[in-house]
Amino acid sequence: MSKDERRIGLREQKKRQTELDLCLAARRLAVERGLDATTVEDIARAVGVSPRTFFNYYETKMDAVVGPVGEIGTPELREQFIAGGPSGVLMDDLTWLFMHGFESESEMREGITLVTEIVKTEPRVLAAFVASGARLQSVFVDLLSARLRSAVSPEFAGLAAGFVTNITTRAAMTTVGDPNVSLAAAVSEHCAMAAQLFEQHDGKKERRKR
Repeated sequence: MSKDERRIGLREQKKRQTELDLCLAARRLAVERGLDATTVEDIARAVGVSPRTFFNYYETKMDAVVGPVGEIGTPELREQFIAGGPSGVLMDDLTWLFMHGFESESEMREGITLVTEIVKTEPRVLAAFVASGARLQSVFVDLLSARLRSAVSPEFAGLAAGFVTNITTRAAMTTVGDPNVSLAAAVSEHCAMAAQLFEQHDGKKERRKR
């Protein structure tokens, strides 16, 4: 890798971190003060950037609370996923890509915890997350089509996105009370539980034979 490539990589990492920092600050302030009492200037000040810089990343404070939706994982991790990794199991690899690449485990735990607190008093935030699902679905269409080497339907991508976000959120929530539990381990456990929903158990097989 050339110096220019490394420089571009570091610049993109810094930009991504600023984007995540603004999101986390917006969520913290929304929990502390309420969404209406939180301003763009407050969010920017908490991160140490100007309001102008804020608008380079988000159009509104609600967008900042929802957070970045456009991409999942780093370019390197997306390449690994598209190539069939890291495990070869589609759902495991989707959740791995979804939760890795941009933020630390502690930030991810905090971010999800803050969102669960915000939506208790701010129905608008929940509606904004639902609306962002369409953008996330589009991202999943591209990722899954590249991985499976054929076009996938929006319905399939939407189902995958729903599973991944639900599994990741629930796994993170189970680790909040015990920081010694790895988020990766919790996600793996929840993937295994989800798989059980589609297993054909012996009892069911026997009933079908009767």
